[in-house]
Amino acid sequence: RAVIVFFRDRSKLNEFVGTATYRQLGRHKSLLTEDMRPREKDFVINKAATAGQITLSTAVFGRGTDFFCKDDSVEKNGGVHIIQTFLSKEI
Repeated sequence: RAVIVFFRDRSKLNEFVGTATYRQLGRHKSLLTEDMRPREKDFVINKAATAGQITLSTAVFGRGTDFFCKDDSVEKNGGVHIIQTFLSKEI
């Protein structure tokens, strides 16, 4: 499976990055933030939906960003898991 986790903002993402849980996630994790270069963002977005990948992102990428799954093994196992770590103000 692949997992994309959305945090409210960079502060909350950084808070998580400083935890032991983050360090235990292994090698296949990526951060996706607004301050990245366009080429870096595209790279992270393109690999986010591949098997074994964990992508930690700020909420701004939760709307309007197309995360395409081209990995058959992810599709066969039910697709990408999306986790939102906060409640949205909008319904």
